[in-house]
Amino acid sequence: MRLDNYFALMKSRPEFFRSENAPLKIVRDETEILNWQIEQKGTPPEYSEIGILSQDLYVMTLRDLVEMPDGRKFGYTRVIHFANLSGKYGVIIFPVLENRVLLINHFRHSTRQWHLEVPRGYGETGLSSEENAFNELAEEVGAKTLGLISLGTVYPETGLESQKVDIFLANLISVKSPNANEGIESFVWLTVPELEEWIANEKITDGFTIAAYTKAKLKGLI
Repeated sequence: MRLDNYFALMKSRPEFFRSENAPLKIVRDETEILNWQIEQKGTPPEYSEIGILSQDLYVMTLRDLVEMPDGRKFGYTRVIHFANLSGKYGVIIFPVLENRVLLINHFRHSTRQWHLEVPRGYGETGLSSEENAFNELAEEVGAKTLGLISLGTVYPETGLESQKVDIFLANLISVKSPNANEGIESFVWLTVPELEEWIANEKITDGFTIAAYTKAKLKGLI
């Protein structure tokens, strides 16, 4: 079943399986995949299983059979965000009010830690990146804003994820209170020099936040 769904995805979204000019070629032939799996008999199934491993409302985890230039083959895991399948991307918002940057103290399940970071979120199908950014600001901090300035895009984790993220600077008018249901405990307001010091001293370690700061700084907007 996993292979059936996998090949259906391969047929419907070939851009996620292209191998032109790639040193790691994705094996697309079902017989070749099945023969390789037979050769792996005796190895743990989590090593030899190929196809769609899991999926939920937001992400799909795949393991492809890839072939190296020397002919060696192995399973390689990656994550595709459903927003990307619909041509939408996640969003990062760098929020500024009266020359201070708003950070949220956010508990993250994946690290089981609190992180100081700018608001961000998955892109929702059917909405533009700008609409998704406005929604994230409203949901996480209850913000009103004068508008958004595009800062471009980044790929946050090229070793695992397909996710592409759009970045915006938001000039805020006001904020309300942290949304506890989003795992947000409190706000921190920093001047740009303070933000830079906190990044240097590793009080801020969130990669999305550092990417958004870098884009805003290099574009001369802060």
